Amino acid sequence: MSVWVGLVVWCYGERFWWRTGWEARRRGFVYAWHPTTEPERAARRITFRYRELRETHPLSELIAESMS
Repeated sequence: MSVWVGLVVWCYGERFWWRTGWEARRRGFVYAWHPTTEPERAARRITFRYRELRETHPLSELIAESMS
C-alpha cells in the first residue's frame, strides 16, 4: 500500500516492510520491518516515518491546490 511519496508498506508472510532510507556505500535501500502479530506497533512506526517524509517531501503546489 502506498502511504506517501517514498513510503510503500508491504506485508509479506509474518512481517510488514517499508523503506527507511538509502545506503550509498552499498547502493541499496534500507528497510525496516515489524511482525504482523503487532499491527498497532507497526502502524505507530510507519506513522513516524510518514511524518518524517511529510516534512521533507511536502505536496506539490498542483496537488495541494487540487485538494482545496
